[in-house]
Amino acid sequence: MEFKGTPAPWLTDRNNCHSGQIATVHGCENNDWVEIWSTDWPESESVQEANAYLIASAPELLEQLIRLRNKIASYKPDDDDDLDIVDAVIAKALGQQ
Repeated sequence: MEFKGTPAPWLTDRNNCHSGQIATVHGCENNDWVEIWSTDWPESESVQEANAYLIASAPELLEQLIRLRNKIASYKPDDDDDLDIVDAVIAKALGQQ
């Protein structure tokens, strides 16, 4: 398995347009929008389609990552190195960084 979409990092910005737009999320308060963008412009249709699949699966991916993180923490409470990375990714997904 290999992700064939735009490589990380993906960035977000409110009410701003970028040439490296991946997606725009409308329906925010006050008619605002949030743009997902990257410095690597997704040029081909197959890359854009891979990005769309990733965005559409994000809620399930996050839910399972949190579940697995908690399961790993219960087995290896002293091994924080890997969990720190996972916690940072979860915080980013939740907008808490």
